[in-house]
Amino acid sequence: MNEIKSYILEFIWSGKNISDFEQWLYQQNSTEFENLIGVSNYLELISYDYKKKTTDQIKHFFKTILNNSIMEEFETEFKKRKSKAIIGKCIKNVALNYHEKTERNWNVEIGKEYEFLIVNSGIEKGNHSALVNYVDKTNSFKPSGFIPMELFEIDLTNISDFYHQVSNAGKETTIEIKAFSEKQYIPNEYSFWEDYYNDEKKAVDTYLKTLEKMEIKNVW
Repeated sequence: MNEIKSYILEFIWSGKNISDFEQWLYQQNSTEFENLIGVSNYLELISYDYKKKTTDQIKHFFKTILNNSIMEEFETEFKKRKSKAIIGKCIKNVALNYHEKTERNWNVEIGKEYEFLIVNSGIEKGNHSALVNYVDKTNSFKPSGFIPMELFEIDLTNISDFYHQVSNAGKETTIEIKAFSEKQYIPNEYSFWEDYYNDEKKAVDTYLKTLEKMEIKNVW
């Protein structure tokens, strides 16, 4: 992979500083860039208004100008860098509510893969014996609420060392990320999650740094 493609790939993967990317872009050899993506696409790239654009907006713009060959090459590389999170594919989005005997749409996308922070099983109260909590990439990577595990196909056979499993006095078992657990995180109040939802800097930093270590990224 040449230097231009490598730089673009790393920008898409890690979300490098936009102003740094723009400066880098204008310093590149125009002929080499044109040979890579075509003259008209190169002109679009250098005339694009990067000011006040988010990284996600720029990533989406790339998808409109990169050819299929480059896109396939990038996708292959992204798969090699697959996250260390528990991953599951959504197979349906409608299931019973927590307690009422009525169905609801849980607002997840069928066919999409999700990365899970917590898996609770053996739950005795309510309509669902297992609930999960995922990284919501549509909401600034914040945790989702708990939703039924039955909405997903989840592989729990090779869980990474970022997780551990704990059980309570009953039958309930929790698979959670170690860095957020009471064994590793010393809370300012009662727990990591209470600190996190209170916007305590230590908890927020721990959350974001752990996601980064686990390679949980919004590639496209």
